[in-house]
Amino acid sequence: MDEVTSGSMSYGRIADCYERVRGGDTRALDLAAGVRPWVPDGVVCDVGAGTGVVTDRLRRPGVDLIGCDLSPEMLAQAVGRLPGRLHVADATALALRNRSVDAVLYVWVLHHVGDLAAAFVEARRVLRRGGRVISVSGISLPANDDMGPIFERLNSRLRPARLEQSRAVTRVGSDIGLLVVHEGVIRTTSTMSPNALADSVSQRLFASLWDLSPEDWEGVVEPVVADLRSLPDPEKPRDRVFDHPLVVFTEP
Repeated sequence: MDEVTSGSMSYGRIADCYERVRGGDTRALDLAAGVRPWVPDGVVCDVGAGTGVVTDRLRRPGVDLIGCDLSPEMLAQAVGRLPGRLHVADATALALRNRSVDAVLYVWVLHHVGDLAAAFVEARRVLRRGGRVISVSGISLPANDDMGPIFERLNSRLRPARLEQSRAVTRVGSDIGLLVVHEGVIRTTSTMSPNALADSVSQRLFASLWDLSPEDWEGVVEPVVADLRSLPDPEKPRDRVFDHPLVVFTEP
């Protein structure tokens, strides 16, 4: 597998622990359950498939699943789930023929793509007439727990452009010529303590933390870690609920 260089974000550096720190089977089952009703029969390309943990749970008779990702390291984790059905590619340059797939799926991907409009143009190129584009935002609506407002400070300070790109999916897809057939949310759940979330932040397990300057780490991240650890009962796990915007388009 060859490395791909683009303006998009790759998770290769945390491929070996990605599932553990992003909710594993519980998260994958929630996401697959929300996506499944919109997945048509035929060839389905999961763009940004990563470890294939969600893709694999969309398997059913009549659906031919293929996956791509920027990161060879992430796809190496998916080989056992989708043998022979994986390729390294950026969302803006898929290794697929024109009009060759029935659905293009993006789960927690489009806010990391270097050029959102180009990704939708590419999706239209590979989609058959009447095919679907399914997007699940990787940036959820703010979690309704005591950790949510604290963690949201990281998003608003460190990745405002990613937030705006996530919110622009419906508009940009429509501008490219795709037709919106559904908008909603997919709910995922997890259990985590404030100290566990603080540890994840300190270990730089979120992409927005990877390349920060020492000044930003000290001024933005360290206060968030301190505030998480200062919450009541910081070792007590909280049941967390996240609503991820879902948009389903069709190719007219």
